[in-house]
Formats: sequence, structure tokens, C-alpha cells
Amino acid sequence: MARSFTMLCTMNHAESSGNDALVLPSEQYELIVAPVLQVAAKSAATRGDPELYNDMASMLALMAQVQALAKHYLEDHPDTPAELTRAIEAAPTSVCTMALQRGELSPAQLADCIWSLQAAAKQLRTAKVLGPEIAAMAKIWKLLRSGDRPAALSALLSSTKDIVNAIDGWEQRRAE
Repeated sequence: MARSFTMLCTMNHAESSGNDALVLPSEQYELIVAPVLQVAAKSAATRGDPELYNDMASMLALMAQVQALAKHYLEDHPDTPAELTRAIEAAPTSVCTMALQRGELSPAQLADCIWSLQAAAKQLRTAKVLGPEIAAMAKIWKLLRSGDRPAALSALLSSTKDIVNAIDGWEQRRAE
């Protein structure tokens, strides 16, 4: 029997009534979450922070890439059961929650951080900061589905660098 991963998903402040446990089976976790989490942690480390949760740009890249892979998964599997669909749709927030929990934050701090990440992600979408960087996820999805994990990880790392650079550039322009 395949292992399952339970991810705690914290909704934004307006919807939050606590944590809702969502189960993402290992097959979907390995396709949608694990490779992106691995690369995002590497990105944060190469940017000088050994902990992913301290690097906002890498966390936003993590969220955006997991969201893109989740979208591709659901497009390829239109008959996904409703409960699994909810877990997959929650994966971007859930994986960020998992990363932030390493920072040993209080529940209120964790909720604030998730809310801030979601707000920042919305700003990025509104400003259209991540166009081509997210479009590259279609190729990465095909590599993951085909089982070519080394090529997928390499492409993910390149995509993560592009996303982080786009976010950093956007933040610099806003600060000027």
C-alpha cells in the first residue's frame, strides 16, 4: 500500500477556522510537491539562507511552481475524486505551511506568514511578474510524468532561478 502524506493547510484569515488536514497520496506528492520542495530548498541555500522558510522569493517560487504542477495534474486527470482534487488544490499553501513549520512559529505567526505569502503571490499575479517562468512548468510536468526526474530537477532549478530573479527584480523596481 502506498504511503500518504498529510499536509496541514491553513486557509487565509477570512476563511480560517483552524487547520484542516488534507491527505495527498504519495504518487501525487512525488509528482507535484517533492521535486519542487527539493529545488526550492536548494535555491534558498544558494542564496545564502540554509532554511527555505527565511527566503521569501524561494517560498513564492515554491508556491507558484507547486500551483502550476497541480494545475497540470488536474488537467491531465479530469476525473480526480473531489477529496483528492481539494488536497491537490491546497498543495501550494500546504507545502509552504510545511516549510514554515520548520521555523517553529506559533499558530498565529504561521497563519500570518501564510496570509502574507498568499497576498504576495496575488501581487505577483496582478503585476504579471511570472509569465514565461510559469509557462516553463508545462515542460517540467511532461518530464516528471515521463519519469525523467534528473532532467525535471534540472529544469525546475533553472525555472526556480528565473522565478526568484523575476521576483527580486520586481521588488527592486518597486523600492525605487
